[in-house]
Amino acid sequence: MVPDSTIIRSYRTLYKAGLAAVQYSSPARYSIREKLRKAFRRSDPSRFSQQRIDNTVQFLRTAARRKGMEHRIVKNLCKVAYWQLHSRNNRKLVVGKGGTLVTEQAFSSYLETIGLLNQSMDLELR
Repeated sequence: MVPDSTIIRSYRTLYKAGLAAVQYSSPARYSIREKLRKAFRRSDPSRFSQQRIDNTVQFLRTAARRKGMEHRIVKNLCKVAYWQLHSRNNRKLVVGKGGTLVTEQAFSSYLETIGLLNQSMDLELR
């Protein structure tokens, strides 16, 4: 079992690196905060991997330092989280084949892509 102090330290480190990656911009910092809260509250402590946390912190620090691919990925993650939250209130969306909402199809593809990115780079992005 991982000590609580290690989990708290990891949360704070990820939060600081995430804020730096989005340059403390107003809508993105709230997306980062909500994603981290949700991830740390709902995940099982036995699945905690310090290596994945360290890789994610390094990814976020690189996103803060350079305006490269890492920064664009973090920026788009925040935008998708924002619009995913706000699209729940808008039920005037187009229904695709099979009766599913187009946004549900898009978000399932998005989650699959993020999962593959996490797997290939050994990260914990959500």
